[in-house]
This record gives sequence, C-alpha cells and structure tokens, in this order.
Amino acid sequence: MSRLFLHCLVAGGLCQLAFAQTNAGRISGTVSDTSGAVIPGANVIITNQGTALKWKATTNASGFYVVTSLPVGGYNVEIEGAGFRKAQKTGLDLADAGRLTADFKLEVGSVNETVVVSEVLGETVNNVSGEVSHTIDSEQVQDLALNGRNYLQLVSLIPGVALLDEDQMATTTSLSVTTWASNGGRPGTSHLMVDGGMNLDSGSNGSQINNVGVDFVSQVRVQTSNFSAEYGRNSGAAVNVVTKSGTAGFHGGLVETLRNDYFDAKDYFAPVKPILRFADFGWNLGGPIVFGPVKKGKVFFFAGQKWKRIRRFTSPTRRTLPTLAEVRGDFSDRTTTNIRYPGTTTPIPNKGLTSLMTPDGKAILKVFGEMSKFAPNYSNTPTTNNATFQVLEPFNWRQDIVKIDYQPSGSHRIYARWIHDNYDLVNAFGTFNGSQLPTTPTARNRPGYGPQVGHTWTVSPRILNEAKINTAWNGQRTPLEGENWKRSTFGFQFPLVFGGNGPYPTGIPDINVNGFATYNGPARVYLLSPTTDIAISDNLTYIRGQHTVRAGVMIIRNRKDQNGRTAYDGSAVFNTGSPNNNTTGYALADAALGNFQTYSEAGSDPVGFFRFTQYEGFAQDTWKVTRRLSLDVGMRYSYFVPTYTQGNNIVNFDPALYDPAKAVQVTTAGAIVPNSGNPFIGLVRAGDGVPKDQVGRIANANSTAVPVGAPRGLYPSDNLWSPRFGFSWAPPFGGGKTALRGGFGVFHDRVQGNLIFSQLNISPFSTQVAYESGNLANPLGGTAAALAVMGSINAIDSHLKTPVKYDYSLTVDRELPLGLFLQVTYGGNVQHHLLRQPDINFPSFRYWSPTTTSPARSAP
Repeated sequence: MSRLFLHCLVAGGLCQLAFAQTNAGRISGTVSDTSGAVIPGANVIITNQGTALKWKATTNASGFYVVTSLPVGGYNVEIEGAGFRKAQKTGLDLADAGRLTADFKLEVGSVNETVVVSEVLGETVNNVSGEVSHTIDSEQVQDLALNGRNYLQLVSLIPGVALLDEDQMATTTSLSVTTWASNGGRPGTSHLMVDGGMNLDSGSNGSQINNVGVDFVSQVRVQTSNFSAEYGRNSGAAVNVVTKSGTAGFHGGLVETLRNDYFDAKDYFAPVKPILRFADFGWNLGGPIVFGPVKKGKVFFFAGQKWKRIRRFTSPTRRTLPTLAEVRGDFSDRTTTNIRYPGTTTPIPNKGLTSLMTPDGKAILKVFGEMSKFAPNYSNTPTTNNATFQVLEPFNWRQDIVKIDYQPSGSHRIYARWIHDNYDLVNAFGTFNGSQLPTTPTARNRPGYGPQVGHTWTVSPRILNEAKINTAWNGQRTPLEGENWKRSTFGFQFPLVFGGNGPYPTGIPDINVNGFATYNGPARVYLLSPTTDIAISDNLTYIRGQHTVRAGVMIIRNRKDQNGRTAYDGSAVFNTGSPNNNTTGYALADAALGNFQTYSEAGSDPVGFFRFTQYEGFAQDTWKVTRRLSLDVGMRYSYFVPTYTQGNNIVNFDPALYDPAKAVQVTTAGAIVPNSGNPFIGLVRAGDGVPKDQVGRIANANSTAVPVGAPRGLYPSDNLWSPRFGFSWAPPFGGGKTALRGGFGVFHDRVQGNLIFSQLNISPFSTQVAYESGNLANPLGGTAAALAVMGSINAIDSHLKTPVKYDYSLTVDRELPLGLFLQVTYGGNVQHHLLRQPDINFPSFRYWSPTTTSPARSAP
C-alpha cells in the first residue's frame, strides 16, 4: 500500500527530522573559506542556550565536524580558525534526535573579529538522512485546543496518520493509542517512548504506561517511515516524548484548563444533555541546583504535578428490559405470547407466574428491575429497546514528575527521571468484558511508573558511549464497585458446583435471556493484569573521517501476570429452543422459574505468570560521502522470544497432532458418541510440564490428559534481521535549500501478549461443567450436557512467523521564503505474516450437504 503526502508548514511546524532512539540529537557541518576550500583544524564550540553547557570539536582534514548526543534545545555554534574571523550561528533549534547542519564560510581576518548570523530555525532542510519524521514542539502541545489535554491527539495531525476513532477523549481516559494508524499500517503496531524509553503495555500494544502531561512535554517526535536501525520492537510509527529539563534560569507556572457541558450540544440519541466537567490543572518548576560542592551550571532540575478531574456520562445505549409487572411475575402484558406450564402445552392462567417463581428466578428479574433505575429513559412497556442508558464514569488522574540533569565535567552527562501516574477510572459497565447493564462497575486502578537513568560519556573526541536503564510498569487491577455484583443483593441462592473458586466467589452469575439485555457477574469482569518492562541498553558512537558509526545492544525483560476471567460464578442461558425440555415457550418466563437451557461453570480462575526476554542489537553508519550526498546504512538484529508462562499452564491445538483415527465421533446433533475416541486429540501443553516450584499455584498441575511438548511460547523463537538504508542529496541548483531524500527499511512487530493470554482457559488447566434443561435451584439436577466437541477455543499456529513490514519512501524538501517549508513525500510499504484468526474448524459444504445421512462421522 502507498500514500502520497503533501504539506506546507510554517517555520516551527511539524517537520524536523529524527534519528536516534534517545532524547538527543546532533549538529554537524563543513567549514570552508570564501573560495570554497575546506579548513581543517578549526575549533568548534557548541553552546546550549538554556544551560550554557558547552561541547567542543575540531574539523577534520575535509573540514567536517560532528557533535552527537546533544540534548534537545536551542544552540549557538562558534567556529575559530587561525587567520580567519570568528564566526557564530545562534538560535539553532535542535529537535529530539534531530540532525542539524551548520556550515560555515570563514572570512580572512583576525580571530578578534566575529561574524554573527542569527538563525530562526523552526524548519531546515535535512541533507543527512532519509527518514520521514515530524516534530511537535512544546508550544503546539500546550497551546493547541485538545479536548482531552493529551499530546497523543496531535499525532493525528501528522501526514499519513489516519484517525480511526473520533472520541479522542478515550485517549485520555482509557490510555488507548489504537485510535490511529500510520501510513496504512495496522493500529497497535506503533512504538511509544518517553525520553527514548519504552512506554507501551506489551499485553495489547495499545495503551500507554504513562500519559505524559502536556505541560511537562518539551517535544514529541513522530517517525513514520525509514528510520534508522536503532529503532525496533514495533513496525509502525515511533513516537517519542521528550520531557522538559531545567535551565540556567528558573522557569515555572501554574496552569488550569476547564471544559463544561454548558457549551456542548446534546447527543441526538441522548435523553438528556450529559454532564461534562473537565478540570486539568497543575504546576511545574525548573532551574539550577546549587549546594555544597556542586557548582553553578552543573545540576539542573525540573519537577511538576498534574491533575485531571473528569465527570462525564457514557455514550447512550439502548437495551430491552422487562416491565416492572413482569419483574413481579405478572406477564399479562405479553398479549401475543403464549406462556405454558413448563414442559406442557397447558397455558398458565392470566400468565401469572408469581406463585411459580423460584428464589433464583426472582433474583434474575430483580436485577432487571434494579437496573431500570439506572436508565434515565425507561419505558415501562413490553417493547424492544425500551431503556436508554447513560451512566456517569468519573475519572481521577494525577501525575508526578522529577528530572535531574547533571554534568560533572565536559566528558560526562548524567540524568535521572521519575514519572508516576495515579490513574483511577470507574467503568460503569465493567472494564473490557463489560456487561450490557451496569451490574458490575469496576474501578480501573492503573498506577503507572516510568523511572529512567542515563549516562553519556565522551571517551575521546571520536568516541562517545551512552548507557541507559529504563523501566515502565503498571499495577492494573479492576476491583468491583458497589453492591450490585453480589448474590446477596438480589437473593441468588443456587449452589455453585465448584464453590466459586475465584477472586469474587459471591458474585452473581452471567445471565443471557433471549430477547433481553444480557448482564454479567464479576467473574469475567475482574482483571488482574500488572505488567513490568525493563530495558538495559548501551550505545557506542565512533567518529572517523566522514563516517559516524553508531552501534548498540539492548536487553528487554517483560513480566505480566493475568487471570483468565472464566465463569466461575456460573453462566446461565434461557432460551426456548432445544435442549430445553422444561420451557414455558417464553425465555423470560423460563428465567422467572429458573429453568435454564444451558448452565456452565468453571472450576477456577487460572492465572498466567507471563514472561519474555528479548535481545536487540544494531549497527548504523552515517557517511558524509560528499558535501551534497549522505548515506545511512544499518542493520538491526532481534532475538525474538515469544511470551510464555512460568508455570507452562497454557495449551494449544496443533493440527499436526490431530489424528482422525483417534478422534471422537459425533452425531448429527453435535454430541460425542460415548467411548468413541480421545476428546483432547490435537491438544498439547507448553514445555515439558509444570515446574516443581509452580505446582502450588497451578490448578490440575499433575494432569496427564493432554500431552506436553509444545514450545514454551507455543511457537518457536526467531532470529530477525532488519536492514535499513537511507540517503539525502542536495542538488547543485537548490542553493542549499532543497534536498532529495529516501530509503528502505525492514521492520518487525513484537506480537502482543493478548494472542496468548486466552490459552490459559483450555483443559486441563481450566475445567468446566455444563448442564442442559435444568433449574438453577439445583444445577446438578439438570441433565448432564451431552459431551460435545471442544469449541470456541483459540489456537496459535505452531509455526507462527513474526509480522514484517518492508518500508520505502522518497521525499523532496524545500525551504521557502517567509519561513515556509514544503515537503512532498511518497511513502509505501508491503507487509507479510500479519496476524489473523480464521476458523480452521469450519465445516465444509460437503459436511453440510443434505445428502449426508450418516448418524456419526469424524469431528471436522
């Protein structure tokens, strides 16, 4: 797929170009005299305008100089050459991972004379590299109207980025980043970073760890195509947030932004205009630190706090509820419905079921009655969609940030950053596995932490080393709120087959009544999902002649503990169809009597202690071939280890292990013919069994019903190679204000953990019973469900290949008069091995042919 981007932006706009997976950049250039002859041995002094810190270099035999790993900010560049006037350029604005070119032509004269050129650079032509990237500066982040006050909303302004969800407030309240896609790629493939460190939950690849407050943001860099070999892990856009740092002077502020529904219009389907109260407020302060032996200009700090208070309703949803008379057992308002005594053809007089209702039937209908009170628009009539729900979902958020920059000498720079989000959202219908009715409101508690420490060491004028430790973790849990999830609230009395082996053993069951809104209990709503991501990296830069070689390694360790969310509190379906032998002819009446069609219950709520370790390495050479031509050539290596569990308590279905001769036989009704084969044929457990130190926390750890032998992550590890190539050429006719750039790159995508989490809920580690045509008062008294082929399970290809994207682009940059900048880009990519979930067990047309009359046949 390909895209053509054309955009014209004012200076200071969205188009500065990026390189490294850090919060730093580089300045380079060529020094010559007025005749064009290069000047070797000239002294270069680069000064940060905010902190007054200096970096020094010397031009080589080709008159070329380069200084790397410069922090984001404004710079002055000063050149001194023997026999020439001193020259200085000021106001150079270096973006995150930016590559600024500052060329000089020195005039003959005394070094006591200085020629100063003041630059106002929001946009410059990149004649060093070929990637497609854009910078959003702090003024844009803070001053543009963002309805959620969230920096990620600005990503949708980047050319080639498609917005997939108009509700951008969700980016704030749900931490979702999958509301957009870059250059035709899939959502959930972008890589989010804070100061170059991981900021993405690898469980979904779709939510942030820390949602950096807009007043703490210095820049946001969005790279969409052909970035360097230093970038990996994900195949989509690379988004890096650079947090603010302290400067030589004190700067700070108090900020508050308000939104109110007074200024909003009512949703067309909403019964009333919903309440919206949004307050975003905080403080920040930065400056130098001077104490004891620490000299002025060595240590700088930045700190701040932000709060968000959002009070808003959910979007209106329409549901079907019983009438209040039906809740009491009077079904006479159903004039067109025949209601019979269970299992007979005899009508119930006046359709009055009050005397026949069981305690559990009353409880089921009482839930409906209580939920009608939450509907601002409820019509007490026997009609469909007679209730509209809009429920308040309060959101409270606080963020703390502290950042210290310390430069003890010209050779060393150390920084440390701590960021913490206190995130608390009440989901009225439950988080993720939500109910259609607000029976299970959950508090999505998701505190996020993102500490980072880095050290930059200038070993020599040619060698520079950068080391970094980055951690990002959250403690996500979704505890239940209120009382409506409890059995005692409504009077449920039926016994649980397994006794409720889960975090909420006294919760209501999942109820599905044909023709009415379904509702869930807490068993499949409560989520345990804390995650930790630790990355240790070291990058080395070596400058020799016209070559700037950069190489590095990274080790990533990820941990996530997540529960399976099974129906351990029971799940009942009320439907008049087979195999319900005790139906009244009307599903709601069946529910009032407790006569289920099917009932199922899980024996436990298994927990997977998911882990993976990933090893990364890269090498990149930036070669200034001539004054007009630069090349970037690099290679990235990744040793991809699939997510696995410490207890090996995951199961897969492998078609290669399926033997039709050993499979069970099934009837035309789909039931297994007793003693006809192995119902678990084709299933295989991960690893070589449950390790001894994990047996105590794994249900059925010693079961041998399913053989072992699958890889620990259910598919093999992989060695991934990702070559990258880019070029930038300044044509002779452009006057230095035109560049033709392009490149090609291979990018692999880290498979999200959600692919494997569901494999917890398969036998033998997750047991389940099912019964048909019984009564909730005694689920075991129902007819044991006829054994059926195990269905509705997910399987993973045992030869799964990592998704890969082949990316290419060609760009023309042109600096225009009046501070305007034109960039025209053709970007395209080809993607292979994209994840999909086909139904491999779907019967063929031959199987469904009406001419097939055999009462038993092999399971498809």
